Amino acid sequence: METTKRTRTKEQRQERIVEILSLLHQGGAFEEAKRLFNEEFDGVDVLEITAAERALIQGGLDPSEIQKLCNIHAAVFKGSINEIHHSNEEHGQPGHPVHTLKLENQVLQSLLSDEIESILEKIEKGQWSYKERLIHALTDLLQIDKHYARKETLIFSYMEKYGITAPPQVMWGVDDEVREMAKELLAYVKGEKVVFNLIKAQWEELKEEIEEMIFKEEEIMVPMTLDVFSLTDWEEIAKDSFEIGFAYIPEPLPWKASPEALLKEEEREPLRQMAIQQAKETTDGIAEGLAEEKKTSKRRSRRYDWEDTPQADQVVFKTGILNVDQLMAIFQTIPVDMTFVDADDTVRFYSEGPTPIFPRTRSVIGRQVINCHPPKSMHMVEEILNDFKANRRDKAEFWIDRRDRKIYIRYFALKDDAGQYMGCLEVSQDITEIQQIAGQKRLLEGVTK
Repeated sequence: METTKRTRTKEQRQERIVEILSLLHQGGAFEEAKRLFNEEFDGVDVLEITAAERALIQGGLDPSEIQKLCNIHAAVFKGSINEIHHSNEEHGQPGHPVHTLKLENQVLQSLLSDEIESILEKIEKGQWSYKERLIHALTDLLQIDKHYARKETLIFSYMEKYGITAPPQVMWGVDDEVREMAKELLAYVKGEKVVFNLIKAQWEELKEEIEEMIFKEEEIMVPMTLDVFSLTDWEEIAKDSFEIGFAYIPEPLPWKASPEALLKEEEREPLRQMAIQQAKETTDGIAEGLAEEKKTSKRRSRRYDWEDTPQADQVVFKTGILNVDQLMAIFQTIPVDMTFVDADDTVRFYSEGPTPIFPRTRSVIGRQVINCHPPKSMHMVEEILNDFKANRRDKAEFWIDRRDRKIYIRYFALKDDAGQYMGCLEVSQDITEIQQIAGQKRLLEGVTK
């Protein structure tokens, strides 16, 4: 048996791994798969597992089945993977945002090259029975939104924190184009009258944009952020990632930097500071970014003498007193999402309701509100804020359709007693059920004595 382990060729190893995984997907017992592996292998590389999974997809297995059993795959090879394919770098550890990003890209690339490309080859040969499978694959592709959302909401926030402003704006614009192209292609394929040449043309353009973004993320953004971000930054990003969700993969295990890595980081801090300075010098719009960071708040502290506040956790208003717990309970209960942007256009507060309409994390606090919106809508947000400051209007309202829900979005200019602009309040509300209200229901109706 030992001789077999040593002399097996790369191709033979690959074939056997495929056979073991096939056993699982055909309903075989986990224990049997584990036994076969332990008998025949000393260890296995992650790339070998990935190649085996891709072989199964090429053989006709639905990629969603791979995703469902990927934890079981890992369990079969548990221990052997870590022994021979264990990274000493923190970003190579499962749960680190970079590890998660690259893992999602790996599955995404397989979806593009192994699944969708394979289906299109069959359809090109006239096998239109694969149309439903193509629809399913393109629907899976839309999960890319969560991948991009984590990048835009979290990683971009920290890039801006360090003065890296231009790359996020460019990448966000491309992300939005990918989202729209994917939706348009899916809508076209779902239609009754479809032409393969048009499907192929749209697909090739979409695939090129996605693959270019994968390259930009892994070869440009990741190296830059690894040089600039602290381990504490990455820990916050990892924690907040669960609020947004993940694409193509199950939730990763929580990640925390090791004590050894934290100690090593202290030693390389001068190099990190140099990297931060270099990033500031090479990105566009740095001067403006630094100027915004140095701005001080113009809000005046106000006292109301109608009643004293004997306790530190009490907040005094003109119309009453609330302690902090009561105030937070109100924000968490009212059926609207609220975001406050101060007079300097900086996000200072957002409410946390039970079912948030738009995903937000603590990393948005202190961020310029313009940078919290996709590039294509930045000018509209800027126009509203400028109108508020110039007293040209006091509110703006919009309504959109989002996942079969009607969302009502309003912006209000906040002013103090002297009429000075204090900032903007954004209020978002799901009004789907409200739109269906008819007639009237009085308070006493339905009350039993």
